[in-house]
Amino acid sequence: MSQLHEILAVDKDLENVAGKVVEEAANTFSKKVEHFTGSDKRLEMFDDNRKHEEEGFREVRELTTTIDSKLEYVWESVIKHFDCVAQKETTNTIASADVVMPDGVVLFTALPASLLLTMENKLLRLRKMYEEIPTLQPGVEWIADGERGKGVFRARNEEVKHKTEKVIQHKILVQPTDKHPAQVEKWTEDKPVGQYKTIRWSGMVSPARKSQLLNKLDTLVGAFKQARMRANTATVVQKDIGKHISDYMKY
Repeated sequence: MSQLHEILAVDKDLENVAGKVVEEAANTFSKKVEHFTGSDKRLEMFDDNRKHEEEGFREVRELTTTIDSKLEYVWESVIKHFDCVAQKETTNTIASADVVMPDGVVLFTALPASLLLTMENKLLRLRKMYEEIPTLQPGVEWIADGERGKGVFRARNEEVKHKTEKVIQHKILVQPTDKHPAQVEKWTEDKPVGQYKTIRWSGMVSPARKSQLLNKLDTLVGAFKQARMRANTATVVQKDIGKHISDYMKY
């Protein structure tokens, strides 16, 4: 007897083949009606003296196929696809497995194979969100600030920046005389007049914490995936419905 994973492996291929055959048949029905018609055109002269002209004229167009033949061809593929779907869905109703963590802890028991696959995909999509989590700025020593709530960090050291003002400085290059004024050079300087002190908080997580979260999520994904693989070893329930549907459509 086949196992569920063997049916799953060919399910999509059978669906694609059946889909293409049905599409091609529909196209033939709507755009190539001439495939279902044939003719044999002959000439009959009324004048017996011209009967010889009949021998030189005949137009024959063979019938390519029939609707029934085309439908028989389509149903060959559709029957295989329908049977595969019936076997897959019926087996899925009994295929199940436990979700077991790497340390042996059973997280869930007897989850259906379809749910295992769904959860695996949803967890993988959830991982994309976790990948975007911002982390604490490197080069700063962050400490937990419990007074502000869980997950809040404060920079251990205040950020200090000087407040400056521009002041004019000057220097006498040439002393004044009774005939000439002094030659003076002037310029501006930034003079510290105070300082800004900034205390910084952050609700981000450390790179190590982000890595831990991603590893936990990957462990979950792996557990669901392994459970799905175990569930997919269930023996396929033989369920043939395609032929019955085909026969019903014939008569």
